Amino acid sequence: MEALRKVSFSVGKGVIGLIGPNGAGKSTLIKILLGIITADQGEAKIFELDSRRERSKIMERVGVLHEKPSLPSWVTARQYLEYVANLKRLANVNEEIKRASEICGLTNFIDRRIGTLSAGMVQRVGLADALIGKPELVILDEPTANLDPLGRFDVLTKIKRLRDDEDVNFLISTHILSELEKVCDSVIILNEGLVLTYGLFNELSSKYASPKYMLKVDDPKKFIGAVSKKTAANVELKDDFILVEVEDYVRFIKEVNDMVKQGVIILEELKPLSSTLEDIFIEAMRRKQM
Repeated sequence: MEALRKVSFSVGKGVIGLIGPNGAGKSTLIKILLGIITADQGEAKIFELDSRRERSKIMERVGVLHEKPSLPSWVTARQYLEYVANLKRLANVNEEIKRASEICGLTNFIDRRIGTLSAGMVQRVGLADALIGKPELVILDEPTANLDPLGRFDVLTKIKRLRDDEDVNFLISTHILSELEKVCDSVIILNEGLVLTYGLFNELSSKYASPKYMLKVDDPKKFIGAVSKKTAANVELKDDFILVEVEDYVRFIKEVNDMVKQGVIILEELKPLSSTLEDIFIEAMRRKQM
């Protein structure tokens, strides 16, 4: 069985989201990009460097946090990061450990053995590992796994700051789309080993997500019953508002006007709502199945 099939994409700088259901091929793609496994055919490049033949050069410029990192439990976080820094032949080891620890919120735990740390703290050690040496690209596979909501918010805030202030690029694979949406510039959507789509978030939003509108009426249930499925992909009652996902806006407005003529009172006009990353993902998956 093929894990990936005819995968082809090219993305620029910034924070790139890699999303897809379980078994889509995300982790396999990351391993191919890093030269950990070799594709049967084709080529994969980072910074125009071939991942198969120039892996050592790539790893000098890339930091990685794999899903479920397995770290030595018998050493302290500091000792582990020292080992990583020495592998990368960094001259300023102590400064780098201090910097990475502060970014990842490890300062108060740096001298504790990894085996005594919580799962969330171990995740932070893995993230610090990825940031050691100021890499140009950081690849993160489920970076907020094992973190509580406050910890996830903190990590995402740090990612955004590193992108904005230090020009660090990220490739992030995660299932938590609402969090990824806050920081990503581009998105790659995988499913069953195929790239369904990729591109800038704003472009995909225009291409894939049906526009959503909020409408307030005097009789919500009557309105929902009258809206044609030909014009609205989905209609929901939210408190006293109607949330309408519109496929044919012109026809939808005509239907609304017809309902007004029939006595439906519009209490508040249509308000366009921005599409979410989840909207884009669901619509891309739906179109694939058509």
